Amino acid sequence: MALAAAARADPPAQLTDPGQYLLADVYGPIPRRLTQWEEGQLSQLVNASIGIGGDGSGGLISLERGALNLPLASWLLLHADLRNDRDRDGRVTRAVADLLVRVGPALWLGASGVPAASKEDYGVGASALWIGARGRYLLARVVADQFLYDRTNLAGGKRATPVLHAQAEGRWEDGPWSLAGSIDAQTDSETTFRGAPALTYQLTSRRELSLHARYAIPEVELDAGLEVARLRDARTELEIGSGLRQTLTAARIDALLPPLAGTRWRPRLELRAQLVEARGDEGSAAYRATRRESGGRLAAQREDGVALLELGYALAVPDLSRTGDGPELRLAPYQDAAYGSLEVSFGPRIHLRGLLAWQVRNGGLTGNGAALLQF
Repeated sequence: MALAAAARADPPAQLTDPGQYLLADVYGPIPRRLTQWEEGQLSQLVNASIGIGGDGSGGLISLERGALNLPLASWLLLHADLRNDRDRDGRVTRAVADLLVRVGPALWLGASGVPAASKEDYGVGASALWIGARGRYLLARVVADQFLYDRTNLAGGKRATPVLHAQAEGRWEDGPWSLAGSIDAQTDSETTFRGAPALTYQLTSRRELSLHARYAIPEVELDAGLEVARLRDARTELEIGSGLRQTLTAARIDALLPPLAGTRWRPRLELRAQLVEARGDEGSAAYRATRRESGGRLAAQREDGVALLELGYALAVPDLSRTGDGPELRLAPYQDAAYGSLEVSFGPRIHLRGLLAWQVRNGGLTGNGAALLQF
């Protein structure tokens, strides 16, 4: 049993795929659209951002986010958030709604809930919202997920402690400057299944931080972003224990400059740094792996009426170090992709984009479709 466990004690797939994070970066929305989506989180009736593309190995990289703001009365607001993300770091699907009552000129308080899409998918909590001038807001909520789990689950599971899910997001703007951020943190979901023939123990948690700072005037757009996620998963199945702890950190700086002399093409420059640290074990085998990746992008944008064209070249230099059981792993020292995208706008609130990317070093054509929909 120990030999079989050692053979399976490998780092997660995204650490050993040289082009994983390069493609995810190329597929990301341009900073202008990301900012527009952040602005619409509380100001639009419907605010949706959708992006779906191939990961180069038959899987998908998808980011689907949506918000609903329905004023039921001058003093009553229904706000809802929907998230459906999928990549090699995992899948996150969550819907939560807030029924908010105005208690002051800028302050709203209310109840929060997770709809019971399945028998064991529900939660209740409370929320608070502050709305200021010039697109400034702060929303915070705490929800007790599956608070009746021990009584209603069909698998015989028992939770060690209640599972609390805290979220906060906000935005500040002053002239050409803006700052948007969010925190999404869940306490450990530790469950024991007594008498189960296969899975007898499971623990999961996910904690995330995201920040986006921007300075934008007609001639220049400067953006800086930071994303941090801490993921944990452990289980005992068929009397074999396994576990994985990951910390993922990504930082980037992006600049869109004035048009080149005599042309309508605007240079776009990006610098990116990625750090992934993982500790895992299965049975008696354990490892520690670290991926450090630096990257960049050189592109040019041209806007013609409702069309926005971007041609670019992105590169990354991933490096993996590993200690512990199992064979030594090596990554290709250089990854790159040439891409082209075309975005078509239907008014100021609807934008559709298609993107094709060719992985120059590895070969292979991948694509991505994205949309920003605001009503």
